[in-house]
Amino acid sequence: MKNQLLTIQKFKIAIGLLLSSLYLSSCTKTEIQPYEPESMARISSFKIVNTSKEIIGAIDNETKTITVTLPEGLYMTSLEPEIKVATGATLKQGSDTLITNMVDYFTKGRTIQYPVTATDGSTATYTLTVKSDQPALHMQEVSSDPNAPVVYDQTHGYVFNFIHINTVQPNYPFIGNYEIDLTIARASLVDKDGKEYFFKQITSGTPPSISNSYIELPLNSIEGRMTGSGSSLQYNKVPAAGDYYVKVRYYSREETLKNPIRIIYDN
Repeated sequence: MKNQLLTIQKFKIAIGLLLSSLYLSSCTKTEIQPYEPESMARISSFKIVNTSKEIIGAIDNETKTITVTLPEGLYMTSLEPEIKVATGATLKQGSDTLITNMVDYFTKGRTIQYPVTATDGSTATYTLTVKSDQPALHMQEVSSDPNAPVVYDQTHGYVFNFIHINTVQPNYPFIGNYEIDLTIARASLVDKDGKEYFFKQITSGTPPSISNSYIELPLNSIEGRMTGSGSSLQYNKVPAAGDYYVKVRYYSREETLKNPIRIIYDN
């Protein structure tokens, strides 16, 4: 009987402690975070309007960034933005101009910003990033053996040598148009010291007229190879005899072949 009374007493004490803790926790003060009104200096929408495709920029008002992604197969040389700001805000005059030379943007990078001011005194500067869903540019090697480069004899100017490079992806989405390729493609030969010799002509081809997408580079179109015109036309030893790596850029993607090609002159 005595043990039973002790057990009941312990149970009552435990219940009392539990109820006390619940009461204390219910009395704990809840901290309310102060409301921070949204800044008026905001960009509310951003889209590219010089294309039939819908391209809407993703706006992050926390980081003050705008991200535009161009779909696969769309190679735009310029972007015309349409920018809307929040009520009471003003975009800096002239900052919504045409974004030009997109190949240069993807090659070298460029800071594009949009300053915004508002009547409540707030300011913000948004930074634009342009991306492309263009597939990676994987090219097949011209020289299968790095120790035995494919040889191009450039002795005679009337012999037109072409470097023909197939893509790993057979149906790579090149444009296949000579005029457009000149605006969105770049290619060069790179020597062992990193010096580049640029091509003035680049041609691409795609299925179904052929079995595999390719890039073709005429060696006589290298800058400095031909000088003069008519009777004074001269073919120069440019670049000099030696081994070179082929570097190709197509819009936002770039690749340098791992194995070199070789240029020779017999005179």
